Amino acid sequence: MSKRITHLRILGLLLASLLLAACRAPAPESHAPTLDLNALYTQVAGTLVAQGQGQPEAAATEAPTQTPFVVTATPTNTPDQPAATNTPVPTSIVATSVPATGCYQAYFVADITIPDNTQMSKGQSFTKTWRIRNSGTCTWSADFDIVYTSGTNLASTSSLDIPKEVKPGETVDISIPMTAPNSDGTFRSSWMIKTSNGSTFGVNGNANSAGVPFFALIRVGVPTSGIRYDFAANYCSASWSSGAAGSLPCPGANSGTQGFVIVLQNPELETRNEDEPAIWPRPNHANNGFIRGVYPEFTVQNGDRFISQVGCLKNNPNCHLQFTFSYILNGNETVLGTWNEKLEGLAKDVNIDLSSLAGKTVRFVLKVEPNNSDFAQANGFWFVPRISNK
Repeated sequence: MSKRITHLRILGLLLASLLLAACRAPAPESHAPTLDLNALYTQVAGTLVAQGQGQPEAAATEAPTQTPFVVTATPTNTPDQPAATNTPVPTSIVATSVPATGCYQAYFVADITIPDNTQMSKGQSFTKTWRIRNSGTCTWSADFDIVYTSGTNLASTSSLDIPKEVKPGETVDISIPMTAPNSDGTFRSSWMIKTSNGSTFGVNGNANSAGVPFFALIRVGVPTSGIRYDFAANYCSASWSSGAAGSLPCPGANSGTQGFVIVLQNPELETRNEDEPAIWPRPNHANNGFIRGVYPEFTVQNGDRFISQVGCLKNNPNCHLQFTFSYILNGNETVLGTWNEKLEGLAKDVNIDLSSLAGKTVRFVLKVEPNNSDFAQANGFWFVPRISNK
């Protein structure tokens, strides 16, 4: 009986001690696990059973030590989760109509066949070939196309494959079979390069421009008698330069501050719209800026005259320019005429007798300079500049 009472006392002491420990509030920073009272009873019952199996009584009377409980997760039949993988997240690629800076750019090298203003018979078949250089930083793949963009489509198709893959710095000859129309006139067929994502670019562009088309320009049944030299038709035969960039590409792209030169086939002059060509030479942006084109050698005949019209393009109210026509002979440049032009509704006719140069081989020069600081509106023209002899 006394032994049973002793066991009951021990049980009471154990329960009191453990309950006191469980009820004591932990320190705020403590992360000890919460005690499970059912587990306490189980532990106490186990102690009693052990004592009944001959454990020494003194062991039960020692002060209990608060041993942290280790919680073991009970296994379940939940299926294993698959291990994490490094599957990449898809990234959306958005194509744009303007090529990335420096990526897709082209430079016009030369007309290999059919120079501009080649005279053709009605219905005559020919093959136009341009040599183009990849001046960008990206390769043109075999998926690229050559596409018709404007003018008169002289080909039997509006799209054809680029001949080969073209890496940066390489050139490619682009040839298109064409046929002259069965009517009189001057016909221009313009083309560009189309990438595999659908954007297009031309030649002589820059970071802010996709460039301009390369083109075939032919004349069918148009009389050329009396015109000895056409400056607009041969403008890319000239060496163009500006005060900022030095040598300029031809044709240029109508953007930037370093100057450019382009031929407008349907120019909007300050007083009217025209259907004959005009040279648009933009000087570089500077008070001492200029743009200058030096043409190939030309042998003057008696009765030759330089004929043109100069002025400002429409919608440039602050246009103020100086035009100069000169020639180079034996390394010396001689000015034949200068004209000061503003947007005032009056283009100026130019008609210079060249008979004093008859028999001499010279290089003619067209030059334009800004006469004020509104460089963005320094947009003038040489309308149908030519040497005529009638």
